Amino acid sequence: MKLAMMMVLTPDLAEARRFYGEVLGFRVIAEDDRRLTLEHDGAAFQVFRCEAPAPAARHGASAASVFVFGVADIDAAMAQLTARGVRFIHERPAVSDLGRYAAFQAPGGNVHEIFQPAA
Repeated sequence: MKLAMMMVLTPDLAEARRFYGEVLGFRVIAEDDRRLTLEHDGAAFQVFRCEAPAPAARHGASAASVFVFGVADIDAAMAQLTARGVRFIHERPAVSDLGRYAAFQAPGGNVHEIFQPAA
């Protein structure tokens, strides 16, 4: 078995197109009234329309799937994304033995993270 695709479900495809395309810089390569297909640096994923946003959860305490986007400088990435209107759950990057990370809100109640690996 191998990972075939990544997928996000959200009730607002227009907001997803703006967020993933304009804010995060993914290229929309196909779309229709129920789905977006996006690509960035060879990684493709699907965004499907659903009926309702994700239920509220406590990130890190509730079960979830999370996309983690690698960055070279997490402080600079947080500043750039905040300037583009991204709302972070972490005020400052959190630290683990793997590196530094910060979670942020995405359309439909989804949560993703940016991550800078430990040196």
